[in-house]
Amino acid sequence: MVIALPGPHYTMRGLINYGAYCSINSVVQVLCWTRELRDLIRLVDDQDPRSPNTVAVRLKCLIYDMTKGNMSPCDPSSLVYAMTLYRGAPFDVQEDSDVVFKCIINALADDCGASKRIGSLWDIENEDRVRCLRCFTVQSTLNKSNTITVLIGDNLPTELQDYIKLYTDNKFTTCDYHCTQCHTGTQIEITSKVVTLPQVVCMRIERVRNIGRDTTDIVKTGTRFAFPETLDLKYIMKEPEAPVATVYTLYAVVAHRGTHYCGHYTAYVRDDNDIWYLADDSHVRVCSWEDVKSTYEAGSMLYDGIAYMLMYHKQLPHCVT
Repeated sequence: MVIALPGPHYTMRGLINYGAYCSINSVVQVLCWTRELRDLIRLVDDQDPRSPNTVAVRLKCLIYDMTKGNMSPCDPSSLVYAMTLYRGAPFDVQEDSDVVFKCIINALADDCGASKRIGSLWDIENEDRVRCLRCFTVQSTLNKSNTITVLIGDNLPTELQDYIKLYTDNKFTTCDYHCTQCHTGTQIEITSKVVTLPQVVCMRIERVRNIGRDTTDIVKTGTRFAFPETLDLKYIMKEPEAPVATVYTLYAVVAHRGTHYCGHYTAYVRDDNDIWYLADDSHVRVCSWEDVKSTYEAGSMLYDGIAYMLMYHKQLPHCVT
């Protein structure tokens, strides 16, 4: 018999940390509270004897345990084992949360049926246009990604909505390009536009940068960067005036405290009743939007969590104002 997940009204449960699992636990909490994923993961066949240890099956079983309403923390080790099989390397040291996210989503996308549909929930289709600045020939290519990277730096907005508005002007040039049309070394102009938006958008705030030439010169910045509960992504679209839904609602934030080399991940997630929770491995508590906003910047790089990854899902039709 295929496992049926319970309804949306349940108590949030924590996850056991076996030493290096905090980033995995934070991402799993985010995925568990992705309503689009929960709707589809019910369809994953967990009784197929040929694939008992796929990421999809293990994730479904773990989410089922997390939604039982029991207050004791759940054990994520079976999922971690499946992730290890998929990527061919153990999770015996702490990984960045975006690496964990991509491992799970790519494993689902590489599967079939409902699993593949889950893996595509975050797919963003981009059109990259390459324009030769000598002969002005334009070549376009389509590609997919499942994360939008948000840069922090001088002369860049420190509010996410303002940053998204600026995205419409994103372009850069590069030297030493050999154009196949005019057959000469020249410069090119590259612009990128979003053709289609997914149901769920993952945004990774790039807080780590290399200030030198050595790995010891990698630093993490605690610069303030604010993000809203409601975000309009029409500005990144190739056709911003097209009649498509572009308004998204924040439902999860993965935060990190510590340095680039060591630290701890936690997750803030909003449940189906619009209640925010802070999930810190096995410990879970109700929190507020004010608590979530405290991750805009780090008061102390060692002790205060700072936003690292944001999750927005497309507003339901009756929510659009």
